[in-house]
Amino acid sequence: MQAQLNAEVMSKPFLAEKPEEVDAYIKSMLEKGEKPQEYQGTNWRPGYTCRDLLRYNWREYRNCRYYYRYYGRYY
Repeated sequence: MQAQLNAEVMSKPFLAEKPEEVDAYIKSMLEKGEKPQEYQGTNWRPGYTCRDLLRYNWREYRNCRYYYRYYGRYY
């Protein structure tokens, strides 16, 4: 039974990045003309990319992507 459950779970694609949602968020924020905020959390480290934040928090990842798109650099 466990092997069947594992097979079902692994057969479904899993992409935590949710690129459609991130792109929609970025597009809506750009249309509103809002500037992204500087990073306020404690998870950012020198040399990180937005993908590194994904292990901590999806919102931080999404906001990082918006920041990067807006300014063309990371925090």
